[in-house]
Amino acid sequence: MNNTAPLLDVSGLTKRFSVKGRGPKGEKRFVHAVDNVSFTIARGEVVGLVGESGSGKTTIGRTLMRLTDPTAGVIAYEGTDIAHLPAREMMAFRRKIQMVFQDPFASLNPRRKVGQLIAEGMEIHKLGTRQKQDAEVKRLLTLVGLPADAGQRFPHEFSGGQRQRIGIARALAVAPGFIVADEPVSALDVSVQAQVLNLLQDLKEQLGLTILFISHDLAVVEHFCDRVIVLYLGRIMEIAPCHRLYSKPAHPYTEALLSAAPVPDPDRKGDRIVLEGDIPSPIDPPSGCVLRTRCRYALPDCAAVRPELREVAPNHFKACLRDDIL
Repeated sequence: MNNTAPLLDVSGLTKRFSVKGRGPKGEKRFVHAVDNVSFTIARGEVVGLVGESGSGKTTIGRTLMRLTDPTAGVIAYEGTDIAHLPAREMMAFRRKIQMVFQDPFASLNPRRKVGQLIAEGMEIHKLGTRQKQDAEVKRLLTLVGLPADAGQRFPHEFSGGQRQRIGIARALAVAPGFIVADEPVSALDVSVQAQVLNLLQDLKEQLGLTILFISHDLAVVEHFCDRVIVLYLGRIMEIAPCHRLYSKPAHPYTEALLSAAPVPDPDRKGDRIVLEGDIPSPIDPPSGCVLRTRCRYALPDCAAVRPELREVAPNHFKACLRDDIL
């Protein structure tokens, strides 16, 4: 396989959830959680996925994992479309793609010891003997900064940061190449967040991991990611290298997001850009550009034309009709 080919190539990914009841004309209604999303992730890259709550970030992560089946689209992992693979064939890919969940208090079974939780994936995929699995559990616990004997204890005996380290060890147990990290530090104290982020950075470099990092914290994404995907109402607004996105955003939504981030300098007062109104309902999204009802740059054409991602600078893409802004 060509090493320049992306590890993950997502094309036209769509996910709709049916809603109880029918519309005014008796039609079925759906929540348009993810709407025709396309992006690639290179091997060894850390890509941030950002957007406000309800934008579809977690749904994308869960759909890539096939924890939620897509409605349409292609999810090509190492050249194989896994979007609609039968369960038996999908099992082989479970080793290659793993997830670190947001809440370390809810994602670990409280009735099982830590060692059993970490070894579960190895048991399912029949990786090594019980003795080798026990040795691997101890190695993984040490790797994530926990004592090797922590496997004999239960999750409730650990702090939130330690539980997230256990979650990371569990994800690494089957030696995946790709990790979906769904807001892995949002439930942790700020000081612990830094420790977990540094751990993920070290593991990425040591193990050559590729990571999709889902977050609403723009400062964390700037620190940790190589490239950023900006999501709004299930659609991609902008994709750019991290340094460029933060220094020269090209989309009005990205501009507003960055202006809302707190600046730790009392003498620096940035101009806050407030998007008017509320996020439209994903059951009945606006025609054309979904941001147009809240965008200060909107034109009449924005209601009629759905903007496609186009390159405005090297590796910098935006979905906006206008070139005369930003």
